[in-house]
Amino acid sequence: MISTWHIFYLERNIGFQLRRWALKIMSLLISANRLFLLTQSRRLRKLIEGKFSVQVLTSPSTTEYHCDLSSETIQVALNAALAGPTYQKADRNQDREWFIDLLLKGQEASTVVRQKPTVHAELAMIMEMAKGKLRDVEPYIGVSKLACIMCSHYIRIFNEVTEQKIAVKGCHGKAYPGWFWPSLPDHDGKLRPAFLGRIRQQLRDDFEQHVEARRLSDSSVGSDGAALEVARNWTLDEIADLYDTE
Repeated sequence: MISTWHIFYLERNIGFQLRRWALKIMSLLISANRLFLLTQSRRLRKLIEGKFSVQVLTSPSTTEYHCDLSSETIQVALNAALAGPTYQKADRNQDREWFIDLLLKGQEASTVVRQKPTVHAELAMIMEMAKGKLRDVEPYIGVSKLACIMCSHYIRIFNEVTEQKIAVKGCHGKAYPGWFWPSLPDHDGKLRPAFLGRIRQQLRDDFEQHVEARRLSDSSVGSDGAALEVARNWTLDEIADLYDTE
């Protein structure tokens, strides 16, 4: 129920986000309903029988960093990701310029400073598991939100390097400049290079996917002169959302 104070906020545009809180409440109801359904399953009921333990994890320490999002830096990163004869054709230069412009759309500053970057909850839990502080747990990390694309890639690389089978609910596909990787001294030597390689692969895949979608949209005319509706993987707004900041 919306209180009188909330109506007051809405009428005066004080920033109360009704839709956001409604989604949070619905998310809680959906989670509660899933737990209830879990109790009805003969096989899964054992997961919630017995005692639950709550362990509070401290936020891992991080260091300040500067993220250079200038067109020149993105060009260098894109060139590294697209290294190879397939991407050296002259007609690819225009594609690169379009893709970089798309990534920079709506970006106010070329340098993003994160004084307090964050190790996301999923990776904080993995840190504690790797240190042996979290034991006897199921290899599934459940959080209120889907994992970001950086966490998703990191967890996959972590599983490959350590031969674990940690799973998450899913990935929403967005990346955040405030993201920070965890410190795992016993594995960082293999983890971080492999992770950076996966990110380069993601950049290459995004480039190919968006350029192909653009070309299809530019040539979507049938033989009878009628425009054909082409099924695109992403709209421009959805593509820009992939690089939103928190």
